[in-house]
Amino acid sequence: MLSVGSVKRKIRSIKNIRQITRAMMLVSAAKMKKAEIAIRSARPYAGSMEQIMASVAMRAEKDTHPLLTPREVNRQLVIMVTSQRGLCGGFNANVTKNTLNFLMQQTIPTSLICIGQKGSLYFKNMNWEMVSNYSFPDKITYGECQQIAEEIIELYLSHRFDRIYVSYNEFKSVFQQCPIIKQFIPIEPAAVSLPGAVHPNKFITDYLYEPSVNIVIEQLMAKGIAIQIQRILLESAAAEHSARMVAMESATKSAGEMINALSLSYNRARQAGITKEITEIVGASEALG
Repeated sequence: MLSVGSVKRKIRSIKNIRQITRAMMLVSAAKMKKAEIAIRSARPYAGSMEQIMASVAMRAEKDTHPLLTPREVNRQLVIMVTSQRGLCGGFNANVTKNTLNFLMQQTIPTSLICIGQKGSLYFKNMNWEMVSNYSFPDKITYGECQQIAEEIIELYLSHRFDRIYVSYNEFKSVFQQCPIIKQFIPIEPAAVSLPGAVHPNKFITDYLYEPSVNIVIEQLMAKGIAIQIQRILLESAAAEHSARMVAMESATKSAGEMINALSLSYNRARQAGITKEITEIVGASEALG
């Protein structure tokens, strides 16, 4: 049995840890609420932009724009989004394992861009090329997402990579984050691919572009890809904060249970010590008496 002093020290240490985990839980809950509002506000616009890009890809003629034109794939790139910090349960493990499984299934050389420190640390000593890595921003702005989008577009247009995927955690609810890998570039066309086809009571025709098809699509693709990256980072941020809140809530609860168990051990050890002292006193009195 542990001594009274050692049990008391353990209880004090666990109480300090519980204060920290509870504070982290409350901070994560506040951040998660803000992140959830941000992603729910961003989804309609980002979703509409994604539909427009897919619709343009479906209507555009072959070789209208490189980002719309599939080509022979000799090299691939995966953009993986993880968190900057840990203590968020299985959040990072889910996305890194999902990405690793995807990489191991590929027969084509595949490289990585990591957004978030945890992802770059996970793949640091592995065999896949790390093209670049970014810190996950504390505040997700369109300007930062635009810089990432420009690098990705340049890597594709320079033919360094022929297909680009994105891997991240999508925010479903407070208790559910879903790891996703999907094709990012080239833009996949909408389901209807035949001009003039009748689909859900609509006659599919091409758009009229002003001033020109090349200028409109050039600006649309650059803006659309930056917006999709911003949406992905917002999804990941909301998922991260919710995962950390749940993990810290669980840690706080576990710390409370450990304190209760140690308090019971402390009381037993203290009672045993008192009983021993009484026994020694009684024994000494009988010996003297």
